[in-house]
Amino acid sequence: MSLFRLKCGACGHVVNAEAGSACPKCAKALASGTESYVQIYRMGSPFGMAIGYGVYINEEPYGHLANKESIRVPLPFGKYTFRFTCGMTRKCDSLTVELTPENPVVYMKARMQPGFWSNKIVCETATADSMPVMK
Repeated sequence: MSLFRLKCGACGHVVNAEAGSACPKCAKALASGTESYVQIYRMGSPFGMAIGYGVYINEEPYGHLANKESIRVPLPFGKYTFRFTCGMTRKCDSLTVELTPENPVVYMKARMQPGFWSNKIVCETATADSMPVMK
């Protein structure tokens, strides 16, 4: 079974877990709905830096994304704005996506774009066949 990035509805703790498992912090059941989700892949850094990206969905923190890590975040149908940050830069292009019955899964990639004065995190939608295989 795939791991999902789940946020506990009771205490707000974010954890990578199987759908339907319990929160390790407060032991409440974690959401199990997986019919609609966003899969995010953090592409490898061109600089070899392994600093984690902070993941924010509608300005709510959803933990960190490690170098070359892929996660699935189950979300109900609706519109969501994604933003990523890291310790060396807060510059990021936000990406808004919509999950619908016709489009229940969205794939996206996040990567570091080098700049003259500072770097920026770029997030963009992707296709299923361009994503790494989830274990």
